Amino acid sequence: MARNVVTGPAPKTNTASAKVGVSKKTAGSKRTAGAKNPTGSTRAAGSTKSAASANGDASTPTKQSPREARRQQRIELSREQILDTAEELFAERGYHETGLKDVAAKCEFSVGSIYTFFDSKDVLYEQVLMRRCIDTETLHRMLPDTMPADERLVELARTWIQHAVEYPAWGALTAEITRLSRSPGAVFPEAWYHQTQERQRFLVDLIKKGQTDGILRHGSPTSLARLFHAVVTSFIVVSTMVRMNGTGEPDDAEEFLGFVQDTFSTRPTTNPFHEDLDD
Repeated sequence: MARNVVTGPAPKTNTASAKVGVSKKTAGSKRTAGAKNPTGSTRAAGSTKSAASANGDASTPTKQSPREARRQQRIELSREQILDTAEELFAERGYHETGLKDVAAKCEFSVGSIYTFFDSKDVLYEQVLMRRCIDTETLHRMLPDTMPADERLVELARTWIQHAVEYPAWGALTAEITRLSRSPGAVFPEAWYHQTQERQRFLVDLIKKGQTDGILRHGSPTSLARLFHAVVTSFIVVSTMVRMNGTGEPDDAEEFLGFVQDTFSTRPTTNPFHEDLDD
């Protein structure tokens, strides 16, 4: 099931503006990665069964041949190439201005080859959005409850910023779709919707614990979670635009993280930029 997403201005990749759009159709389920190769032939199973032994023992899987291993590696590389290309084009042109023909042409594949991996543009778009997401299970491992809540918030912001720097097209695309999703009536791919809901719950629980421990400022945990997400997303959008357009130096991430610490924590600041302002 897909949720429609409004379009709007977005960061640029190289010289083209990054727009976000979302399908008005329901997204189908993705085909199994590598179900067929780019020429359309059926993918062989990763292992085969050997003939049953004479004494009636159950058959055992045989080793994958080097040839089959190379073929499956080529299939997976083709799928990743499609996702990389679609990520770049969706960030550069937006959802509605990017067609499967555009993706196929840039990959030097046929459109039919794209369909061997993805049932539709909706499915491809959803996979582009979801493949680099940091899920909440990973966040719990990275930011355990034993850490002070203000430090968890700062490290969470740092993680999201670094992730967007590592994957700039994805960072621009997802930051912009997150911003636009706050518009009335905006909806987006179901998997992305559930991901954002889980992330919101993670933030609310983190803030509640921090307030109980006396580390985070008082206020509605839901509102504070939304505020945190909004300021981090805005920083990523602006920094990505500057970096991609080459219009100057991105804002200092460490200074921004100090701002996050000062805004949400009740503890005395350790932010050197804040101390400089006091002087």
